[in-house]
Amino acid sequence: MRKYLGRIKSLAFSLFVNKSVGARSLVIREGKVLLIKHTYGLGWYTIGGAVDRGETPVQAIQRELLEEVGITCLALPKLFGVYHSNHEKRDDYIVFYLVEQFEKKPVRSFEILDEQWFDLKNLPQEVTPATKRRIEEYMGKRAIDERW
Repeated sequence: MRKYLGRIKSLAFSLFVNKSVGARSLVIREGKVLLIKHTYGLGWYTIGGAVDRGETPVQAIQRELLEEVGITCLALPKLFGVYHSNHEKRDDYIVFYLVEQFEKKPVRSFEILDEQWFDLKNLPQEVTPATKRRIEEYMGKRAIDERW
């Protein structure tokens, strides 16, 4: 019996550990995209973060938008895609949204070093590869890929 319990525990551990769910968003207004620089990383990113326990991905992205850049969604974010990343042998699932209807108020976040609006056709050199791919997918310049 112990042998079987050990196997069940091992299986459960392999299924639920080293996995995470995140929510990110492409915030678009008048041909521009809002990108952020984190205090703890390099490059320009889309806005988002982890989905907390008991939270839906939509709730997570709405929370992250408000906390990080002062955005309140005026309509439900539109699902753009669900992506997978296997960085550092960890399975991350990213639920990606398009946000076009919102109000923005100034906010200070300890996580955000800078935020800027960029023309979709003139992105900064320091944009992260995943961010660049998502923007190219949005613009129809590349097919949507399930890999982050």
